[in-house]
Amino acid sequence: MTLDSGLRPNPDVIARRLGDGAVLVHLPTNRVFELNDTGMRVWELAGEGLAQAELLDRLATEFALDDAARRDVADLIDRLRREGLFV
Repeated sequence: MTLDSGLRPNPDVIARRLGDGAVLVHLPTNRVFELNDTGMRVWELAGEGLAQAELLDRLATEFALDDAARRDVADLIDRLRREGLFV
């Protein structure tokens, strides 16, 4: 997947908002992932099929992300991809 490809949550993942964050459960592996509020917003925007660059731009506006925070979000997206949470 390239940075310009739209992100899509894996349909085998259940997401539930809990307080200021969320929990994702990858059903095939029963692995559980905990996200903070920004991470959950990444998940929600991925559900809209945004490309990674678009998603980062939206988050930068919503959360006033600096360059370091943008890199952290990009790292989160990469990790979620590696774990099979995006398709």
